[in-house]
This record gives sequence, C-alpha cells and structure tokens, in this order.
Amino acid sequence: MRSARRKSRIAGLLIRVFIPLMLVLSAFLYLKLSTKYWDGRSKFAFVFENSSGNVEVTVLDPALNEETSLIIPGDTEINVAHGYGTLRIKNVWQLGINEKLGGGLLAATLTDSFLFPTNLWSDTGTADVWKFIFSPKQTNISFGDRLAAGIFALRVNGIDKTEIDLAKSQFLVKKTLTDGKPGYVLTGPVSSRLTVYFSDNNFADKNLKFSLTDATGSYGVADGVGQVLEVLGGKVVQIDKKGADSSLDCEVFGQSSDAVNKVSTLFSCKKVGGKSNFDLEMRMGSKFAKRF
Repeated sequence: MRSARRKSRIAGLLIRVFIPLMLVLSAFLYLKLSTKYWDGRSKFAFVFENSSGNVEVTVLDPALNEETSLIIPGDTEINVAHGYGTLRIKNVWQLGINEKLGGGLLAATLTDSFLFPTNLWSDTGTADVWKFIFSPKQTNISFGDRLAAGIFALRVNGIDKTEIDLAKSQFLVKKTLTDGKPGYVLTGPVSSRLTVYFSDNNFADKNLKFSLTDATGSYGVADGVGQVLEVLGGKVVQIDKKGADSSLDCEVFGQSSDAVNKVSTLFSCKKVGGKSNFDLEMRMGSKFAKRF
C-alpha cells in the first residue's frame, strides 16, 4: 500500500514538474537552434504592408522590452531600390512580387531611402501574432525567428507598444507628386529621431570603426551605405575610392564578428577572410550598385 502511494506521488511529480520543465527546455533549445536572424539580444526589425496599403516597419527591442512600429503612408513617393525608379510606396510590394524579389524589394527600398536597416519582410505583422507565426503567405523570416518574435510581442505590455504614424509627423510633407496627384515626400534628410530605433544593441558603446572600399563606379552608393552603417551604431572612418570593378558585388571582413555577420546579412554580402585594422571592412563593386 505504501509502495503504491510512493509510486503515485512520483508519477504526480513527473506530471506536475518534470514534464512541463522538459517542454520548456525543449522549446528554449528549439528557439536557440532554429533562429536564423535574431539572437534575442539585438533589435529585430521587419517590414510589411498592412491592409490599408500603408507600409509598417516593426522593431522589437529586447534591451528595453519595447515594440515600435513606424507607419509610412502608402501614398509616400520613394526612389525604389534596384533602379526601378520613383513610385508610391504602396506599389513596391507588388512590384517585388512581380519581379520575383518578394518583399525584399520593399525592405531594400526602405534601407536605401529611409535608412531603416532591415532585410526581413512578411505579409503580416505581430498584431495578428498567430498568423505572423504560423501562416504567413509570403515571408523570408524563418519559423524559429517568427516564433521568437511572436513570443516576445506577446510578452510586451500595451504601454510599451508604440506606433508612430509618419503621416501625422513633421518627417513627411504633403505635396503634388510626379503623377499629378497628392501624396507625401520626405521633408529632407532622414531624422536621427527616426533612425535611433534601429541602432544595434550589440554595437552600443563599442566605438566600432568601419572602412569602405568603393569600386561601384556609381555616385552616392558608398555614402548611402555609410549612413546605414552609422544608423546601426558604427563609425565610418574611411571611404577608399577605386575604379569600377564590374566583377565585384560586395564582401565583408573585420575584427568584430557581430558587425561582419550583421552587415553581411543586411546587404547580402559575402564574408571573406583577411586581417584588418578595422572592426568592419566592406568592399563594394558595380554589381552591388545595381541592387542598392
């Protein structure tokens, strides 16, 4: 009788403690092993087009336990990446689909024109967290990253979720666009009051120094890339101009593995070996200029 009660207590302990603990541990290990882009420490940013035709960039910040969404009105005129000309931003998502680039064209356009460094995109945001995690129709965010981001979004309190509608800000101005109809344009250089949301937590207070080699043969590309890198938290201390190299896309190396991994992912650059006096060196050629 006593043996039966002991077995019953042990079984109860397994059900109440051990099995839930194993489930939590398994979920933790799954997230650690299956996330492709997010380390859980740095900020996680992705872009999507909402049902109103506006474009949203959501930034998850684990350091502050905050979620910030920057909303760009769909009728904002913007220079599209990859040399596709000037369009209202609400048309860029579909253009990317048509050109077999997916939402990557929209992400690249925001990185280029708004200095919002992200290469991640989805057709839904974390407001519908279950759809974001389990059933997006189009996205380049891995399931592990979506699961980690969705769990984070569920944990963030309502007061720590902020929406910034650029249509109601001083960062955009209404005017007649090139198609003769009203819309929005940027008022000038992108304000640091917007780009501050994208500074990388892993770069903070490290005084990282970056060097760029510009063999693009195109005006303004290296300067634009430098601006994006400084948004992340680095300091571009050197831009070395070279003759155009038609065989080169882009490659990165340097002393900071965090910086090398981040920038290679953001700009789809090849990581190469080599000694460097800088935390990051980035070499850009003509092929890179065509897609920036």
